[in-house]
Amino acid sequence: MSNTSETDTGVYQKLFEVLNTIPEGFPITKDGTHIKILKYLFTEEEAKLTSKLKLWAETAEELSKRLNVQLPELTEKLDKMVKKGLIHDLNTSSGRKFGLMPYAVGIYEEQVKRMDKEFAQLHEDLFQKGQYDLFETEPEIFKVVPVNKAISNELVIHPYEKAEEIINRAKSWAVRECICKKQQGLLDNPCNYPSTVCLVFSSKEDGTADNDNNEVISKEQALEYLNEAEEAGLIHCTMNVQTGHYYICNCCTCCCAVLRGLTQRNQPRAFVKSNFEMKIDEDLCVVCESCVDRCQFDALEVVDDLCEVDLQRCVGCGVCASECPEDAMMLVERETKTNPPETIKDWMTQKATVRQVDPSDLL
Repeated sequence: MSNTSETDTGVYQKLFEVLNTIPEGFPITKDGTHIKILKYLFTEEEAKLTSKLKLWAETAEELSKRLNVQLPELTEKLDKMVKKGLIHDLNTSSGRKFGLMPYAVGIYEEQVKRMDKEFAQLHEDLFQKGQYDLFETEPEIFKVVPVNKAISNELVIHPYEKAEEIINRAKSWAVRECICKKQQGLLDNPCNYPSTVCLVFSSKEDGTADNDNNEVISKEQALEYLNEAEEAGLIHCTMNVQTGHYYICNCCTCCCAVLRGLTQRNQPRAFVKSNFEMKIDEDLCVVCESCVDRCQFDALEVVDDLCEVDLQRCVGCGVCASECPEDAMMLVERETKTNPPETIKDWMTQKATVRQVDPSDLL
């Protein structure tokens, strides 16, 4: 953690402004917790350099020329910041490039090994006190990918709506510890669900091998992790786009920042993308209530000896149906089904427009 004084806050204020201009945004708090988090993560020198980076990454040579910094010195700093999970890098035909990452999904998730009780509390304060446009504006950051066996056979399902298909289309895979569960555990809120459940993947062979947070696995192992998460009752979530998926979070409402936010509101489905909702066959249902216990969104309730679905709370994950002994539950399409943005770039463009921010200087 940096030992900077209050007079250095301007450096971190500048970094905050840059990160908040990214379409995902950065939450702001009245008590300055957002600055405290940046001071915890970045040294003053790292904050200054990060504030000058672009979203669309540049090579070290390009940055050296643009920033008028000696190449060896700059490369050493960039390497260190990548290892700390503060910026991202990628290998391209024109060389290795470095660029900005949003706080979430991005910088925060890369702190899984660095997470300690101090950072856990800072992030909790940010979650509780922060004003965060990421969750309150369209398009939604997360898309719920339904449990496959809960979907009606009559539906035509797009590949981006199937967790198994998203995994099958990748060329390399890895699993990592869930930072949300680790964060809550450090705050004495231990989770009863499996914790090593976050799946990451790449369209490139060996694309998941260069991150110390990742345990490289095979496609078959990734599918096994997915199935184990389903059986445990976790909810598959991924980026709300049609192509370019690089993660599937297997989430719970007790730890996941996005899903925790949803359960504190009366309309969870309004803050996460889903094209499905649960339907119960009253002739098959024996009102055993196993689904009621399994639903993490309190969307199911027994009324007058009938199990009813609160469609304002149902996010269409299908977790409840996988536990039904009578096969009385099935996911069906919502009346108003919409397609997510085509690519991550399309998502960012739409989010920036809705948030009324202009990230053109970062491109």
